[in-house]
Amino acid sequence: MSYGRYFDELRPGDEFTHWPGRTINEFDDTLLSLLSMNQHPIHLDEHFARKTQHGRRLVAGPTVIAMVIGMTQGDIGGRAVASLSYEDVRHANPVFHGDTLYASSTVGETGALFDGYGTVTIETRAVNQNGDLVLSLRHKIMVPVQKL
Repeated sequence: MSYGRYFDELRPGDEFTHWPGRTINEFDDTLLSLLSMNQHPIHLDEHFARKTQHGRRLVAGPTVIAMVIGMTQGDIGGRAVASLSYEDVRHANPVFHGDTLYASSTVGETGALFDGYGTVTIETRAVNQNGDLVLSLRHKIMVPVQKL
């Protein structure tokens, strides 16, 4: 299997179920929270988090986004040369340590070619192990045309 697809291999309406899923552990979340300087106690302080409406620590939103985008690379974005935008990012439900995420994507619109590259808009959704939607987003990438 190749890593990602060329522009001419991505057509509006194409659907991808990304595999494998990814279980987020405490280390993943703590490391990325600290690396990004997100020191909110809902992510780092179990005692504080137990007193919130969730009753436990939450995985930081950017951690969820990063993992889900990474899950799409093998099918779609691995050949991209640029990420042009992230839009309509929605965290539909909380993600906790131990949750397993699964992602799927649909190719939206494709854009004009310029100097051997085209733009592709990808609609991505991620669900947890219970099938609950946890994240949806639109990601626009620049992808090379396949050279024959």
